[in-house]
Amino acid sequence: KVTGYSAGVTETVRTSGLGAARGAGFRRRSFVCAAATSGTMVEGHGVHRVAQRHRRLLLGKVFKATSPNGRFAQGAKLIDDRTLSRIEAIGKNLFYFWGDRGDGGKNTTVVHIHFGMSGQFKTAGFGKLEATKNTRLELASESDDIVAHLSAMTVNHGDMEFYDKKVKALGQDPLREDADADLVWEAFKKSRKSVGALLMDQSVIAGLGNIYRAEVLFKAGLHPETPGASIDHETFTNVWQISKDFLRRGVETGSILTVEPQEAKVLGPPWTRRYIYNHSQCGRCGTRVKTWDMAGRTVYACVKCQPLESTLDPPRKKQLAKAKGHVPFVSHCAPEPRQAASALDAALEKVSAGEKRNVEHVALVEESTLELAELSRLKVKELKTKLSDLDLPTSGKKEELLKRLVKHRPGKIPFKRRR
Repeated sequence: KVTGYSAGVTETVRTSGLGAARGAGFRRRSFVCAAATSGTMVEGHGVHRVAQRHRRLLLGKVFKATSPNGRFAQGAKLIDDRTLSRIEAIGKNLFYFWGDRGDGGKNTTVVHIHFGMSGQFKTAGFGKLEATKNTRLELASESDDIVAHLSAMTVNHGDMEFYDKKVKALGQDPLREDADADLVWEAFKKSRKSVGALLMDQSVIAGLGNIYRAEVLFKAGLHPETPGASIDHETFTNVWQISKDFLRRGVETGSILTVEPQEAKVLGPPWTRRYIYNHSQCGRCGTRVKTWDMAGRTVYACVKCQPLESTLDPPRKKQLAKAKGHVPFVSHCAPEPRQAASALDAALEKVSAGEKRNVEHVALVEESTLELAELSRLKVKELKTKLSDLDLPTSGKKEELLKRLVKHRPGKIPFKRRR
């Protein structure tokens, strides 16, 4: 039984390009699922989305396994021509199981994946992906018309004992049905760490990252420096439930959205997606957001909505004294999009984001955006040539040319807004 949280994810269908659309139509399906690109840590919701996707696309299949860059050659050899029988997501970790589930795991090979800051796991139609110097594992099945390419910070393998050891070192994942909140509560009571530090400790709670920490503690009204052992069970339960709710929303939407829809309408921009992360002011009370260092990561707080009611030890008091008013930056892992005027504008915004900055955590790209991305890579001269071939005006800037071509392209795929 797969015990991870389950939510729907839209499958991707890719065209063979504009030329193919003009002629024979859309020939080959190409499913695309990629974890975060360079500079972003894949958080728990992103990992679960990859697991969901791969349970549909890869589970139960037999692949030719190779290691294009040679860095996973031994592991690839062990799983070559074997059945992928199980996939588990725990926090920021993925585990893929190869072997017969009926043998009690005696001959099972488990592949452990942690994307780190630059991991990627793509799936596409057979022969549609080219390996790079970072591709550690390729899974290919011509009969199933599918290929998968993996690059990640950590890709290693072992047996079921290896898996059990890895799981034992991880904390409880709020997205999993088998998560035990009581174990987390016990860890809080025994710890000398602050709640801010505990939420980032993957051996306590698996899957939360810096953005979620900021948002969870704000929603709970807890100052990040509050000692974990000082909070009561009711407060802890609230923190746990908020973590579950935020992560589940992340699985459903593919984005870190923490502001409730109704409150987003009241607060307005820029607080429509997140309450406090990378904001200069608190959307609720207008107080200046403070930031300071906690174990090498920036921590956020509104001192009015998250009052500190505990006495700190000298080192933490000294660190908190360095807190400054936050100056927003261009976030690569959680960009704030402008309000798009149309579905096409929203698609263009998405493509632009992919070209200029890292996409947030897990990119599940729909068919129309894939085609638009392909068109957007054309130079102005090439766009004008295509417009001229369609007897359309060729004046204007690149974005205007692109919009014109997309609106009038043959066999066009409609651009639809998604949550």
